[in-house]
Parts: sequence; structure tokens; C-alpha cells
Amino acid sequence: MIVDLKSISRSPRHFDLMIQPDWWHASDGNEQIQGLEGPLNAKISVSREDNRYTVNGHVRGRLRVVCDRCLEAYTLAVSRDFRLVLLPDALLDPLQSETELEKDDLAVGFVADEKIDLDDIIREQIYLSLPMKLLCRKDCAGFCSRCGVNLNVETCKCSEKVGHPAFLKLKALKIREEL
Repeated sequence: MIVDLKSISRSPRHFDLMIQPDWWHASDGNEQIQGLEGPLNAKISVSREDNRYTVNGHVRGRLRVVCDRCLEAYTLAVSRDFRLVLLPDALLDPLQSETELEKDDLAVGFVADEKIDLDDIIREQIYLSLPMKLLCRKDCAGFCSRCGVNLNVETCKCSEKVGHPAFLKLKALKIREEL
């Protein structure tokens, strides 16, 4: 959904969106999120403050994601509040090659043609809501590094005594305790 920022005034304009599962398309090279598990709710308000625009919102729903350890798909609930500050590109000085950014400037985004795409903002917030490591459960055992069996489903038949050949001689050493 494209929002023309020229039509935004000081009083917030509210958008209450119910996004259907067929909306999500996996981006190239990232199949971590397989899609939406049911509808996604997004409540967004856009307002203007002098020459900047403020986007406040909340995204809530369920995603179909892939576990980082066992590569099985599972459902992850997401709920994220966000606030974005946007400035028009026209405020940037094109002749100035370097600009020192202050800490507050890092939270500011720029818009080129005074239009924003709410779909892009929602997609970005979904990615930002993901944990660093996606695990189907806290005790996910993943795969056996030798035979590749999913340890959550079946027991590995690999020998526990196998080790790196360079260290096999160390197993024969015995430590003497001195009194």
C-alpha cells in the first residue's frame, strides 16, 4: 500500500491492515521465512511534524519459519511495536560529500519521492522481530555431525568413541595421582 506523504497532516492518519498469507513472497536467497501462518495484523499511523514524518505501528501474527539447527519448519509468533522517523531526501545537501551523523540521526530514514510503501515497512519490521537464532524448541538437538540424522526424531547409530585420529594416542595415557 503506497501512502502519499503530501496528504499527511499533523493529525495522524491511521491504517488498520489485515494481511493475508498469500502476501508474503520469499526474497531471493532468504528462505528462512517460508510465509505467514494465517493473517497478519498491522496497525500503523503516519503523522507530520514540521519537515519530518513519524510512522508508529504494531505488527502481530504468526510466521512459518525454518529452525537453524534441524531445518524443520515451525510456527513463530511475532509481535512488534515500532516507530520510524522519515525525512524527505530534499533536505540532504547533494554537494556535501560527508556528513557526521549524531546518535539520533541513526534512527532516521529518508524518502525519495514523498511516498512510502507500507508493505516494505511491514516486511522490514517482520525481519527485525526475528530472534538471532531461530530454534523450533530450546532443546533442539539438530543433526548428527557424522551421519546427518535429525536427533529430534531418531537416535544416532554413530560410535561415540570415534574421534580425530591425531588425538587417539591421548586416550591411552593414564594420569597418576601423587599423594
